[in-house]
Amino acid sequence: MRILWVVPRYGRGIAGGAETLVRALATRCAAEGWSAEVATTCARDHVTWADELPEGTVVEDGVAVHRFPVGPRDGRRYEALHAAILSGRAGYADELEWLANSVWSPGMQEFLEDETGHDLRVLSPYLFGTTLWGAQAAPERSALLPCLHDEPYARLTTVRRVMGAVRGGLFNAPAEERLARRIAPVRDGGVVGMGFDAPAGPPPPPPAAVRDLGPYLVYAGRLEEGKRVPVAVDHVMRLAGERRDGPALVLMGRGGYRAPASARGHVVELGYVSEEEKRAVYSGAAALVNPSEMESLSIVLMEAWLEGTPAIVASGSEVMNDHVARSGGGMTFGSYDEFRDAAGRVLDNPGERERMGARGRTYALEEYGWPAVWERLTVVAERLAP
Repeated sequence: MRILWVVPRYGRGIAGGAETLVRALATRCAAEGWSAEVATTCARDHVTWADELPEGTVVEDGVAVHRFPVGPRDGRRYEALHAAILSGRAGYADELEWLANSVWSPGMQEFLEDETGHDLRVLSPYLFGTTLWGAQAAPERSALLPCLHDEPYARLTTVRRVMGAVRGGLFNAPAEERLARRIAPVRDGGVVGMGFDAPAGPPPPPPAAVRDLGPYLVYAGRLEEGKRVPVAVDHVMRLAGERRDGPALVLMGRGGYRAPASARGHVVELGYVSEEEKRAVYSGAAALVNPSEMESLSIVLMEAWLEGTPAIVASGSEVMNDHVARSGGGMTFGSYDEFRDAAGRVLDNPGERERMGARGRTYALEEYGWPAVWERLTVVAERLAP
């Protein structure tokens, strides 16, 4: 099987769920003997979209990576159209202009129009010009790995038309596939997801920044309001006012959000950490907190479960609701009272906390361990390839 993966950013150290997912799948394909190539831009940052990486082709972990300069874009016009997009007032021409000013590469588009040496193209995530324009270069040989969220963008006419025009979709979870089929005439596809290996040995000792915190909860991912990080911070601060042993909140990741000064003593911001440090922080936490409602898989949920750490996740995410219901590895919350009750369960009942974490670990390995994911990828890719 020869797959060309198309993604706006690619490479080691580039944070982002879709980027991490594509890199994991592409490198696994190469390791399993498939031909894996990537078409991407020279950008590293998803805010500036500045060309930072060299144009041209390099081989990374057995994958041929073709990088192209980002095309001209008007960031001000993009933002000006954003409100109309979110409110549903944008017309089709507005959608096209808005997407044209997101991120796109004329050089990449030319490459996609000329390229014929692959059995299947997989484009990800759904809401970028690289994906929506790129898929139209050869829809009969293309599939989307949409990383779809239940949000206004998903219901744009441009998005729904492209989702129905390509051969099908590779989805991260059953709930994501259900959403896609509710909003677009998806032709074919199925759940694949991202694969994980069982942790190699016990986690290292916790870093000094969390060693003396006492009980703590952990958030991992982009530090952005869109991920509802302020909700987690607010709830932990309220909990600290109600319980003498109220837990701290440890934040791992990058982004524009900073906890308010009033959160000092309750919130510890670690920033970007190594994989080993991440394991240590997960394993020492009473629970992972993921307040985001925009998840198509939740990589951090699987990472925490692999360390035997239970989870408290947003009930507004159908994907994470499914994971928790099927695994028994955590609890959901919509209100502060539900968050308080969930946190109380993991803080006050060590045995229950351990059992939930163990159930989450079993689920992560059985449903998203590499053997299961590779089997699903093989079946779906072979069915979608023309």
